[in-house]
Amino acid sequence: MNRRIRLPAIAAMLAAAVLACDSGTTPTKVNANANADATANADATANADADADDPNCPSWAKLDVATLPALPESKHVGILDQVWRRVLEKHYDPTLACRDWPAIRQTYAQKLVGVDDRAKAYEIINEMLGELGQSHFRLFPPQRADDDEPVGSAMPPVQVRWIEDALVVVQSNATGRQGALVPGSKLIAVEGKPLAEVVDRIKARTERPSEFAFEIARAAQARLSCERPGDRRHVRVHDPKAGKEIERTITCEEPEGERVTLGNLENLPTRVEHRMVGGTKVGVLAFNIWMLPMVQRVEAAMADLRSQGMTALVLDLRGNPGGVGAMSVPVARLLLAKAGSLGKLSFRDFSQEFNVEAGDDPFTGPVVLLVDEGTASTSEIFAAGLRDLGRVSVVGGRASAGAALPSVIEELEGGAVLQYVVGDYKSPKGTVVEGVGVVPDVTVPETRADFAAGKDPVLDAAVARLAKG
Repeated sequence: MNRRIRLPAIAAMLAAAVLACDSGTTPTKVNANANADATANADATANADADADDPNCPSWAKLDVATLPALPESKHVGILDQVWRRVLEKHYDPTLACRDWPAIRQTYAQKLVGVDDRAKAYEIINEMLGELGQSHFRLFPPQRADDDEPVGSAMPPVQVRWIEDALVVVQSNATGRQGALVPGSKLIAVEGKPLAEVVDRIKARTERPSEFAFEIARAAQARLSCERPGDRRHVRVHDPKAGKEIERTITCEEPEGERVTLGNLENLPTRVEHRMVGGTKVGVLAFNIWMLPMVQRVEAAMADLRSQGMTALVLDLRGNPGGVGAMSVPVARLLLAKAGSLGKLSFRDFSQEFNVEAGDDPFTGPVVLLVDEGTASTSEIFAAGLRDLGRVSVVGGRASAGAALPSVIEELEGGAVLQYVVGDYKSPKGTVVEGVGVVPDVTVPETRADFAAGKDPVLDAAVARLAKG
């Protein structure tokens, strides 16, 4: 098996993956921090307590699967067993959160009996993964044709987020024969299918506001996706200027950006953007994903901002779902005048510390880091680590995704793609990010009216904070 994962799966997967380059990775797997990068020290310490028996919380590390009872026959029992075994073998916690993993296998196999529909079967298997109470666990179908999965690699130039209890267009360059789709528009339906049912379904399966906001935005963007550039999507929106519901037909495009490939993740569009804020000495730097080939572009952007007289920096990680964890180290060196740690990753058999040496000529001015529900994985490790070191303050409309655990993305027999967690993360001060997120020091209300007026309230608040010192 050597199938590439197409572009629109990036947010769903990377938002829960802290990826690192592994020369031993097979073509069907993207390995998550499985090796110690030269810039991040790996402890030789094995988890000696991993196999310690506790009658109330037994380790399943030595479980002989051959001794388990046979699973009931069903159309999809094979894929459930593959998923169950991967988690048993690879999860960083051999107790699997003190859950009775063999009993869970039997319970969910029984739920699959008589289920012919693949979407329903995958829903049941993902429910099984949900028993562990963590993000980073998800089974994706071989062909992404479900309503909540992207249908292709092209997208209209539109970004949608959950604002004031609605799906709101926060950025748009989309236009068509009927006119432009303007920011501030409330997205109601795509291709004649109302989004209200999707909203209700995702509300039922999520618990935290940031988790829901991420999932509903992902589902909306998936429905907006197209198989190829030039295809169109028909949408119904409530237009803020017209004050009523209107129809628009918008065209999909290939996302812009320099392409990078990592394992099964092919042709990721990478973007590094920077500018000075007019009338201030505040610079803004943003990049959309963490990939090692981007380091030089980030360094060049910082150098250019400093040459323009930058005295304070806004580092915008909103919507950045993560990527290669090792990239966080050289980027942190751009901001640290003395050595520090961004935190520690703990795997089943070893630990990895994100140690950062002092930069050769670091920027020492104040830094505000921006987050939203789309800030995840490596972005959260970077934000939590630098804040614990006292180097940044955090501003955002809501907490980040709360999905900071490292994971692996692997293609299974039959073509399904499984993402599963392999490690735990703690910030330098021991702060737990998973399931909580990086909570802003300053939370800025975001309104539909702001986006309709072309404003960015979070960025404006960060710039004002820095401009006032």
